[in-house]
Amino acid sequence: MSVRTRFAPSPTGELHLGNARIAVLNWLYAQHCGGRFILRIEDTDVDRNVEGSENEIIASLRRLGLRWDEGPDVGGDYGPYRQSERLPIYLKPAQRLIESGLAYRCYCPPTEGEKTAGRTRSANGGGECHCRSLGPEGEQRYRGRGIVPAVRFCVPTGVTRVDDVVRGEIRFDASEFDDFVILKSDGSPTYNFAVAVDDSEMKVTHVIRGVGHLANTPRQVMLYQALGLNPPEFLHVPHVLGPDGAPLSKRHGARSLKDYLDAGYDPEALINYLSLLSWSSPSGDEVLPVARLVEEIDLSRIGASDVRLDPDKLEWLSGEYIRRLSPDELAKRLAAQLGEDLPGDHAERTRVATAIQERITTLEGARRFLPQIYPPDPMRWDPEAVESLRAPHVPLLLETVHSALKRVEDWDGAVAVAAIRAAGQEVGIKGRDLFMPVRAAVTGSTQGPELVDVFALQGKATTLRVIEQARELAKRSGTSRDGA
Repeated sequence: MSVRTRFAPSPTGELHLGNARIAVLNWLYAQHCGGRFILRIEDTDVDRNVEGSENEIIASLRRLGLRWDEGPDVGGDYGPYRQSERLPIYLKPAQRLIESGLAYRCYCPPTEGEKTAGRTRSANGGGECHCRSLGPEGEQRYRGRGIVPAVRFCVPTGVTRVDDVVRGEIRFDASEFDDFVILKSDGSPTYNFAVAVDDSEMKVTHVIRGVGHLANTPRQVMLYQALGLNPPEFLHVPHVLGPDGAPLSKRHGARSLKDYLDAGYDPEALINYLSLLSWSSPSGDEVLPVARLVEEIDLSRIGASDVRLDPDKLEWLSGEYIRRLSPDELAKRLAAQLGEDLPGDHAERTRVATAIQERITTLEGARRFLPQIYPPDPMRWDPEAVESLRAPHVPLLLETVHSALKRVEDWDGAVAVAAIRAAGQEVGIKGRDLFMPVRAAVTGSTQGPELVDVFALQGKATTLRVIEQARELAKRSGTSRDGA
């Protein structure tokens, strides 16, 4: 059997990480089995569709690094891959169910037809619409009044069993269900009917989705059985909770996949983290590149307990992947992320990438280091840097350092650091008391890239300018303190 998985989002907004996790699991498992991964857009709920959402979903999944074998943008043998384009496909199985007595035409107004009002209770305890026993004459009376019927499925008696890879066998008694609509009066399918028909028509072998869909599964299994079809394997993964413990959702205000990608989180780190929300490697390793995920993914290792999103762990993972990039590749990504805010040619950007690679966890995080490497004029210092420049020894130190650096002819980061050490010996200052004020002066911060890299990237003229400006600030701070 060739494995076929699918991800079937509704175009009702951007994907949050919980939904993106479902896409990742389906994609990884199809890759692991040498099968096919399908993208299907479930867009029949017109009132909830958001313009542009489908394009945004596709773009975000592609930026993440996922590729599908069949879908609305790539085609395939079992299309169309938008439910709104498949409406004629649903009519034939609905008619088969009517002809076999497993479904019936319902003439109740839509608002009443989905309530127990207007129904009698059947012997098995379920809700049965009175339209089930209308007969040809009764139906003709409704048709004569111009009423277009919906189609309602006859819920069978007894117990429906759902076999779930995570949760084992789950039993649902028929008394829990009313006869449910499968085709609306406008000819469009309801969710459960469309999903059952589409998964069958597209030969989906494994339905991997969130546990929120478990309540829909018995209805879909009933439909499979009524149509004489074998259901796929079901796997309902647990909820992803936000840091506050509430289920992750669009309504909950969860950040979208696009938000994380826009912030420059490493895409492979995102795939790694999303897979870990449901599954773990037997090795215990947490940094698992895609090739290892594809090799090791094991549906039997998916747990049933809800998991909580850990933004700090995700950011840590992103940093791990960024540090594994070559400086050349990181420079290209930084240029794409920062655009015109990152000056210089590729060679200079590569030097910038090398200088900050160990200090960033996202590409966007590089932005805070740019003013340290390319200081504004006039220079600006953060509060910690200003405090460092207020030390009594700083004005003389910076004057001495400025003179020493001014004498450097062949400018180089290492040469500049050596000159600063020599200046420190001249005034009897070393270690943190020497380099912290210098760092604060030239970068505007007490934390940042190695000074040897900063000096090399700033160049002699810029370094002398910012030290001179910092020296004036230090003098003013000392005067103010003495006056106080």
